Amino acid sequence: MAMVCQVQIPACGPRQHVKGDPKNTVPVPYHEPLESTSHAVLQVEKPVAPVPKSFSVNIFDGSKGKKIPVMVKSTDTIGKLQKKAQKLKPDLVGCGNLTFNGKPVQLQQKLRDLQVKPGATFITYQKCHGG
Repeated sequence: MAMVCQVQIPACGPRQHVKGDPKNTVPVPYHEPLESTSHAVLQVEKPVAPVPKSFSVNIFDGSKGKKIPVMVKSTDTIGKLQKKAQKLKPDLVGCGNLTFNGKPVQLQQKLRDLQVKPGATFITYQKCHGG
């Protein structure tokens, strides 16, 4: 007696593949790209929520203990974020270095590439020179 696996019909169209003895088996649908595959892994992906066109992030100035909310777009760069923050708080000019998720960020990096979400916080820091 041949063993037959029952598989749901794929969305791309039902094709039939027969396993074992053709007299005693039921055709099993298969997905054409997997025709010559001996092993496959399926992974469930969560739906990605769309990011709003503009959203608020925070810049935390550790030396003054102040949080500055800034409206940004996901296409903005870190440099543009800094300029917007400096317009809101001109005294922030001396703190040009920012970290996000514990890592320094570069001026040319885009917020979407850093996967910045609404409400995210950037932290200012100053480099210490000397020993």
